Amino acid sequence: MPDQKDEVLMLAYKDRRDPEAMVALFRRYRRDLYGFLWHRTRSPSRAEDLVQEVFAALIEGADRYRPTGSFKSYLYRIAANLSSKEWRKERRLVPLEAEPAAREPSGAAEGGGDRAKVRAALEALEPEQREAILLREYQGLSYEEIASTLDLPVGTVKSRIARGKLSLRAALCAVAG
Repeated sequence: MPDQKDEVLMLAYKDRRDPEAMVALFRRYRRDLYGFLWHRTRSPSRAEDLVQEVFAALIEGADRYRPTGSFKSYLYRIAANLSSKEWRKERRLVPLEAEPAAREPSGAAEGGGDRAKVRAALEALEPEQREAILLREYQGLSYEEIASTLDLPVGTVKSRIARGKLSLRAALCAVAG
């Protein structure tokens, strides 16, 4: 079952309440979701709780699932909505801490000091740019999946990522130069 496509697994859960299908999806996405949610909440324990809440919402709303787009963007949309609700409730941002157990953004330098510089530069970005870059570089979502996740036009996603990368490059060059 782990080799099946996400949409097939979700439909197996929706139609037959197949617990193995949901377990396969959980195993496939829990780590990446944790990284995404950690970047949004800056709290390891809250990110773990939100991963559980995302899957609880997925289970509760299984009957509403329609395979009209990418399952991955559907899942990240649930995660983005839950974490946005969390942020509105808390109305605070926590400073960037140690990196979670998620993969580094592509192009990140290997040294620990360089990683800290990249994280600081990411933190300095406008939140909309940072979120789009994190979804693209950390989570590997396509522009279309990010657009679906954030409920934005693809062109807006592309421009946020492009402007964010320019800002990152300028910030990193200033530190290095």
